[in-house]
Amino acid sequence: MSQPPRGPGEGIRIIGAEEASSAVEAGSGAPRRARDVTPPPPPPPPSRQPALRFPIEDDEDADAIYADTEGLGGTRVEPPGPAPDLPHWTEPPTGEVARIVPESGQAEGDPAWAGYTSAPRWRDSGEDWAESELGDASLLGDEETRLGALDTSRSDVSDLYSFDDTPPPPPTPTPIRTRAVAEDTAAGRPRRGRDNAQATLIGVGLGALFLIFAALGPKYLLVLAAAVVVFLNNELYAVLRRAGYKPATLLGLVATLAIMFGVYWKGERAIPLVVVLVVVFTFLWYLAGVVHARPTVNIAATLMAFMWSGLLGSFAALLLKPSGAAGHARDGVAFLLAAVLLTVVNDVIAYVAGQAFGRTPLAPSVSPHKTWEGFAVAFIATALCGAGIIGQIHPFTVKRGLALGLVLAVVAPLGDLSESMVKRDIGLKDMGSALPGHGGLADRFDGLLFALPATYYLLQFMKVV
Repeated sequence: MSQPPRGPGEGIRIIGAEEASSAVEAGSGAPRRARDVTPPPPPPPPSRQPALRFPIEDDEDADAIYADTEGLGGTRVEPPGPAPDLPHWTEPPTGEVARIVPESGQAEGDPAWAGYTSAPRWRDSGEDWAESELGDASLLGDEETRLGALDTSRSDVSDLYSFDDTPPPPPTPTPIRTRAVAEDTAAGRPRRGRDNAQATLIGVGLGALFLIFAALGPKYLLVLAAAVVVFLNNELYAVLRRAGYKPATLLGLVATLAIMFGVYWKGERAIPLVVVLVVVFTFLWYLAGVVHARPTVNIAATLMAFMWSGLLGSFAALLLKPSGAAGHARDGVAFLLAAVLLTVVNDVIAYVAGQAFGRTPLAPSVSPHKTWEGFAVAFIATALCGAGIIGQIHPFTVKRGLALGLVLAVVAPLGDLSESMVKRDIGLKDMGSALPGHGGLADRFDGLLFALPATYYLLQFMKVV
């Protein structure tokens, strides 16, 4: 295929492969350059470099080399002094220690360098360090006042905030009645005991009051027992409120009074009815918002105080009206008298014997002042009292009185320890101050609350009630 003729102004033409191959064979394929393209400038001449050779052999070569740098411009560098002889890198090391050479005149004028020796010294013992390398080391000391961490004369306690005024004496701490027994015992401080004379007078007065109501009859004794249990229940609720709980106090008091007279009227059948009503109405009490507080812990606190004082105390009413002693109303007084008398004997003998020769704590984490020695003596005394005194009261016999004494000698201390456990958990020494010398009602009747149901069920087992 023939190509069209080329125009006069055409400078670049694209040709095919066949035309290019024929052009190369004919020798007409030389590169073309446009007329307006300027040829590149010639390369600059090589810069003049000083002919330096290392190591410099002699002074004449050094002068010639440094003289050859005059035409490079700038400041002429004077050749140094004679070069030191350095070992070749292939030669083994000499082991020579580097030397510190003072400037001229320094050794003569500066006393710190007077004792300096140029030769190294080998020190391998304590005597080698006695002599300083620099002579008198005191000449290097600083006579200025040392401040801050460098001051070796300052004390460990800073007196920056000390004043001339004498500080006032610390205030005398006020003793509190919380967890006092364990702390005083551990610290070796004397513990203030109760007033035994006052406690004895209060105990005699309570005993006389009980005998007076017992002489009047079971119904009068029921009123006294109900009053004691209700006040004891109110004391427990007051303790819970001081501990931060918000129990349903009014509901608990009404339920306690109801169960005391209900069991005397209807017997054991009244117990489940009153308990169910108390549980249901306690939940409704907090559900209705009568008391705005955490329902879980406060429902538990309300029921605990009611069960402890109201339910256990209601067995006093069950003992006063025995179901199996028709026509013998005075037998109920004897049953309650036996429970009260044996509990009091056990408590008093355990206290006296423990104070006299008690050495081994019965429950150190709960009540460190109760001892095994006091428990053992009280156990024997309670059993003998049951057989010798209660066994002479109708309808008891010696055998029945002994059995009751043995049971209450174990149960009554458990009630006392349980009350101590609650006090220690809450952080109190006494539940109250209703009975001077004894504490609160719960401190005096804690063992009796456990003894009442034990007496009732033991008499049922012996077919006495």
